[in-house]
Amino acid sequence: MTEQEEKDGVLKRFVEEHFDFDGLLEIGLFTKEMKGDYKAQAERVRKWFGYETVFEYGAKEISGHITYVDGCRPENEGFVTVIPSIYD
Repeated sequence: MTEQEEKDGVLKRFVEEHFDFDGLLEIGLFTKEMKGDYKAQAERVRKWFGYETVFEYGAKEISGHITYVDGCRPENEGFVTVIPSIYD
């Protein structure tokens, strides 16, 4: 396997794991022509979020209040939910 093929494989796995193609197609971020074109999908995500590279996605911890339907808040869930970096 060449170095480029290895990089392409890493990009494909990252995009498939973190981005729902059908959902992003439905809201108009992706186009039908992007199906299977992981470089184009990554570039669209990169531009949309203003990243230098798509691999910045999920790199920072996020915290915020999540509103739950009455009785559906998980036990031990505090007022602020912390979603850790995908790299932690």
